Amino acid sequence: MPYRFLLVVAFSLSSLASVAQRAPKAIPRLAPSFFTTYTYLTYTILDKGTSPEPMAASGVGGTLTLRPNGTYQKRLVLAGNGGSIRFDQDGRYTFAGNRISFSYTTKQGQARTDQGTFRLRNGLLTLTLEGYPAGNQSTYTLKANE
Repeated sequence: MPYRFLLVVAFSLSSLASVAQRAPKAIPRLAPSFFTTYTYLTYTILDKGTSPEPMAASGVGGTLTLRPNGTYQKRLVLAGNGGSIRFDQDGRYTFAGNRISFSYTTKQGQARTDQGTFRLRNGLLTLTLEGYPAGNQSTYTLKANE
């Protein structure tokens, strides 16, 4: 009797392992079109110490490339009265559900991670990143390049 019990247990474990290998992973799946280059359309900053309403930046331009291997390239340009300011970043991103994190090294050599949420609808990507101090945020709207 014990021998038969061991065979049943071994068969059951083997079957479970087989099912687990075929089961879909809990990692969120995005359409391949998510991994592309986007053009910045708008950028707003919510600084609750200054105003309860978000302030729109003018002269927004540049691109954000999200690659399937988890790397990104950001080339953001803000044009103002005194000329344009570039914000270039190369780093890694991760996401889970609607949460996204961008990790990079600052010009001063410091490791930094920006976190927030994302939404992709009809080719428009909206990124809302947490700011400092808590409660402040930056919101970017980008359009997928065709």
